[in-house]
Amino acid sequence: MTKVLKSNRTITEDKKLLGRLINNHLKMFPDKKKTLEICHTGKFLLFFENMVIHQVTEKPDFILFDGTYKIGLEHQIIVDFESKEREGFFENIFELVEKDLNDDVELLNFLAGCYIVPFVNFKLKDKEYLVETIKKVIKEYVINNNFIENPIIEHIYVQPHSQKNIYPNFGGWWQKKISLEIIENSIKKKNDKIAAYKERELDTHWLLLVIGGLGESSFEMDKTLELKIETEFDKVFVLEDFNNVLYELK
Repeated sequence: MTKVLKSNRTITEDKKLLGRLINNHLKMFPDKKKTLEICHTGKFLLFFENMVIHQVTEKPDFILFDGTYKIGLEHQIIVDFESKEREGFFENIFELVEKDLNDDVELLNFLAGCYIVPFVNFKLKDKEYLVETIKKVIKEYVINNNFIENPIIEHIYVQPHSQKNIYPNFGGWWQKKISLEIIENSIKKKNDKIAAYKERELDTHWLLLVIGGLGESSFEMDKTLELKIETEFDKVFVLEDFNNVLYELK
């Protein structure tokens, strides 16, 4: 039977604890992929008492420690790949723009959320045009508070920040409920690798599946699912990231 876990702390308390759990590890692993894994794992640990990230590794992704036991944690994000391909295209474009804007001495530090025009699509051959257009639109808005009409960005939200960062916001969407088949396939994919994880001298092995992000590619949990899981992982969890709910499936 699926067990639902929720944090009893306030949002402020959770944020402070999350910082203590992950900040030192984030300094050691600045790449975006590992940063996201560390943030997810930190959020996961908010549902437990006195558990920390002992080590950021590979095979498994993390070693946790609760004061008594060392726990191997493998991490897996579940997304809808067709939607993710579109999101990834724009995310890559915005990374290139951000890199150029960081070299622009005319701009002070800022954080800009750029709302993408709904259903708009471009080809790879449009890459240079997109980068230059987005740069021009963001710079004009940040410096002069003037929004240039364009076919890519519908609206920009800017706030003070410690560095120059931009990100695409894909607006509203109908979030899909995750299916039993998707969960089972994700578990099987990781289960095939557990022999390598068990070569480490660890007390137990857990699997963390993460859903519920902020894009069209994300899923939300279907609480009506009847899960019958066969896996060598000792525990399997689903973290619904945005809603901050943890489901213990095994």
